[in-house]
Amino acid sequence: CARWRRTKEKAANFPKSSANAHTMLRLTIALALWSSYFCLARASGAASDKELTCNSALKITHVSSGYHLSSAEINWGSGSGQQSVTATISPGDTSSMWIIGMADGKDTCLAGSPIMCGDTVRMTHLLTGKNLHSHGFRSPLTGQQEVSAFGENGAGDSGDNWKIVCPSGMGKPWKTDKPFYLLHLDTGKYLTSSKDSRFTQQNCPNCPIIGQLEVVASGSMKDAGRWVVQRGVFIAED
Repeated sequence: CARWRRTKEKAANFPKSSANAHTMLRLTIALALWSSYFCLARASGAASDKELTCNSALKITHVSSGYHLSSAEINWGSGSGQQSVTATISPGDTSSMWIIGMADGKDTCLAGSPIMCGDTVRMTHLLTGKNLHSHGFRSPLTGQQEVSAFGENGAGDSGDNWKIVCPSGMGKPWKTDKPFYLLHLDTGKYLTSSKDSRFTQQNCPNCPIIGQLEVVASGSMKDAGRWVVQRGVFIAED
């Protein structure tokens, strides 16, 4: 985990029109989060069992640990060298907010339109504009498949595509408070984490993510791969 780098590198020459639109979306949601009128909604009461929709910004929680999928402008010091993705415990941290959109290569979904179990989506990190991504590089702690954040302003490649797998069945609305799995289509592996894979001073001396959990892609669907959405800024359909 040596040679951690804070970065603002650009990932490629992506289409400017879509990039500008995505930047405006991220700014709008950020303003909603930081204004006095919008706070991070807890999925209880009126928000419980709520259908999740396109362009909503969600906090994705690892079921068994209670940690949240997160990223920051810190690059992996090994493997791909791309922006790191980990799991963090802080519930109010906006670094663990992800905007949900349609997968790379698919038509843009309408803001507020329901996302279904079985849909393939792209998850863009709210603060940095990079997409949840995986590929053949090894993760720094456990040597499994690395997960990173890649692209610019929501544009990326097929390595950003994740299928929502719901134990309740495909073709049903994706909802808050209902556990699900995220299947990486390019490699056929599932997004996972574990409290046993924590960054510490011993395994990652002086690195900036001590106390956070490693997030990887694993070959099997198991408890370590269960996630749930309980908080977010939910975009309603017109």
